[in-house]
Amino acid sequence: MKNRILLLFLILWNSLEAQQDPDLISRHRPGILWYFTGLRPLQDADNRKYDRLIVDVTYNDWLGAVSPFENRWNSIGINTNFMFDVRSKKNQSLSFGWGFAYAFSNVSTNRKLIETTHSIVMLANKSQLDSYDHNAIQAHRFYVPLELRFASRKWSRFKFIIGANVGVQPFLNQVFLTKSEGEKEYLTNVLSDRNLLSYGVHFRAGTRSVALFGSYQFNSLFKSRESVKLHPFQFGLSISLF
Repeated sequence: MKNRILLLFLILWNSLEAQQDPDLISRHRPGILWYFTGLRPLQDADNRKYDRLIVDVTYNDWLGAVSPFENRWNSIGINTNFMFDVRSKKNQSLSFGWGFAYAFSNVSTNRKLIETTHSIVMLANKSQLDSYDHNAIQAHRFYVPLELRFASRKWSRFKFIIGANVGVQPFLNQVFLTKSEGEKEYLTNVLSDRNLLSYGVHFRAGTRSVALFGSYQFNSLFKSRESVKLHPFQFGLSISLF
């Protein structure tokens, strides 16, 4: 019993000391990997770096030829961002971020994309003759994000990030799910009329290692002017690991 009381006292004492120390290093390193400094020891502890490995868990949808929020709830995707945080000691409230990122987008819908012999893609509703249960439009994208990062200097660290991104989208497929005698079957259809180049904007707003995320792609998924105009957008949560 005495050992438990002593342990509780030590925990409370350390907590009070942490609250009285505004320069506690761990407070200024938000993220799961707080003390990760790379392959080399940290040489400049005062010039702190933030948001260098960011994972975005997103809901995916379209704007343009269709109204938003008409797709299925499980249109979930993920972005992985490897970033450099460029800042000066004099201004810890403003920094510049750049890096490399990969995005997997998944839009689950009852509609289907039809590609003609002239590589024109049209969006059609599911008919009574269609045997699939639902359809998933999946895209893989590699891009370079550029960001302006604003943040408070307090340890709670409220942050607001605005950015632009440009990249390539080499893979765009639709996957039909059918059910036959209780068994699930998947049929993948590769779409050839895709816009290889992609560019858009994004933002993050939150505190420490968690933030709200949103993005919008300016160009359509498809290259042909006669194809359906679908502009991807995302929103969700960003988690900064360090």
